[in-house]
Parts: sequence; structure tokens; C-alpha cells
Amino acid sequence: MTSAAPESELLAQIEAGTAPAQVLEFAARGLVPLPPSELARVLGTLIAHGEPTLRKLAEESFREIPDAALREAVLSPGVRSEQLDAIARRTEDTAVLEPLIRHKAVGDETLAWLADRVEPYLQDVLVTNQVRLLAAPVIVERLFENPRLSSDIRRRADEFLEEFFLKKEREADEAAAAAGASEAGEETVPPTMTPAAAAAAAESEEVHKSLFARLANFNVSQKIRLAWRGNKEERLFLVRDPNRLVATAVLKSPKTREADVETIANMKSVSEDVLRYISFRKEWMRKYSILLALVRNPRTPIDATMPLVIRLNHGDQKKLAVDRNVPEPIRALARREVARRES
Repeated sequence: MTSAAPESELLAQIEAGTAPAQVLEFAARGLVPLPPSELARVLGTLIAHGEPTLRKLAEESFREIPDAALREAVLSPGVRSEQLDAIARRTEDTAVLEPLIRHKAVGDETLAWLADRVEPYLQDVLVTNQVRLLAAPVIVERLFENPRLSSDIRRRADEFLEEFFLKKEREADEAAAAAGASEAGEETVPPTMTPAAAAAAAESEEVHKSLFARLANFNVSQKIRLAWRGNKEERLFLVRDPNRLVATAVLKSPKTREADVETIANMKSVSEDVLRYISFRKEWMRKYSILLALVRNPRTPIDATMPLVIRLNHGDQKKLAVDRNVPEPIRALARREVARRES
């Protein structure tokens, strides 16, 4: 009991930045009289805030901390955000990362960093925290960059978009439609606002800026709202957004028509996820021009394209068989289909 107080005091001094320089050096070398879990916290603080020399020493010392001590550090009272970040980036132990991901003090940036690299079990832990995802949708965005993303987590992330962003927009549209229905028979344009005046009012100083400039300061929620409600120009711009939630919102918007989808399917500047999503929509795949656009787009994932090749007509298969802009497996399949039909 007498030894606990000096240890806690030393930890507090280092965390507060009031410890002497010599003590910090000893701490960075792992030579202070602290239990491993507290030493892990000390090293995390030095990695985050220490001088370059101290950071280098702390990195070396951190490698000697066992995972059991890292877990104890994560569960310890008062653990700080930068300490959790240091731990998260230096272990792959599920027993350490699970409580870390659930921890209230862990930063959004740390969770986003983990999102595109953790295993499916920890992906599940991430998407379970709906409140955190709503506050920091970048976490969901980074999940879609995870090469080990499971199909179940992909589905649940899509449901998150549907539930927490688009549902609100649909409800707002329905409320507006209901209000409009209750005012049936009245003038749709106020007497003081003619259609010409309304169009003129819409031309604010924002119009004189490029679309890119206008949207540069939009956060994710604002972009999703515009992707749902915006005009055609805005939606076709936002479907290129690197944030998957924004791009997907365009495809789910009630304003997006088949002609828009065909335009998007021809784009070389959209993400693979956008093109894959289009291929999943059966009603869009019934339109031949959309199907053909997906197959001919070199950005479309091969696993989404292969089943579509056999649905092409003979003439388009022959063109595809020699199209150098599409991946070789697609050309090879087209050649086989052409040979099969001609045999």
C-alpha cells in the first residue's frame, strides 16, 4: 500500500508533463519502478508527446511490454486517449483490442485507423457502437477499405447508412409530401415568389463558386443530405466522393433515375464499391445499357463483372473479347462465350 502511492504519483507527473527530464529519460528506457501496465501508459504518453529522442527510446521499450500488461493498461482507471492510441497501433492481440475499441476514451482517429485492418470479430465490435459511428462516420468509411471486411459487416454498415442517415431524409420528404397534400388547391408558389424570382434567388454568391469549392467545407452528414436531395449535377459530383457513405447515398436517393445510373456506370472516377452496388440492384441490371456499361468499365470489380459477361449479346461479346481496356479475365471469358456461340 505504501509503494502504490509513489508509483501513481510518478505516473501522474509524467502524464501531466511535470516530471524532470532525467526521470523522463529513465521512463523512456523502461527503467522506472512502475508495474508493466503503468509503464505502458507512461510510454504511450512519451510516444505521443515526448521529444524525438524520448519517442525513439519509448518505442523500443514498448516492444518489451507483454500483451497481458497492455490489456491491464487499457482497463485501468484514468487511461488517456493518446495511451490507448499507442497501444492500438502496437498490438494485434484481440484480448487487448476488444476492450480498447469499446473504451469511451479511445479517439475517433484511433478507431478509424483500426477499422481498415482489424479481423472480422473486431469489425463486429466496431459496428456495434452505433453512437460512435454516428458521431464519426469516417470509421464506417474506413471499414470498407479493410481487405478482410466480412460480407456480414459490409451488410451491417450499409444498414447503418440506411438507418441513421437516409431514414431521416426519407421521413423529412414524407412529411413535406404530407404537408403539401394538406394544402392541395392552394398556390404552389407564394404570390410574392414567382418561378422566375425563385430561380433568381437560388443564384446566390455560392453559384459563382465551383461545385468543388461549395462542397469543400461540408461534413459527411451534410454531403449525405445533399447526395439524397441535391440536383443532378450535385449528385453526380458526390457519387465520386471518396467517402463511401456519401457515394452510396447518391445511389439510394429517390431522385436517382436509370439514366443517372447509366452515367455513373460509365464513370472511371467512381469507386469500385459504387459500381459493385449498381451490379447488386436487379432492377438496374434489367436495363441492358447499364449492364453493358458496367462490363466495359475497367473499374468494375471482376467478381461483379464475370456473371454479366454471359448476358451480353453476341456482338458486344465479340467487341469485349478484344477490348484492351478491360481486365484479361473478362476478355478471356468473352472469347470463350463467343467461341461457344459460334461452335
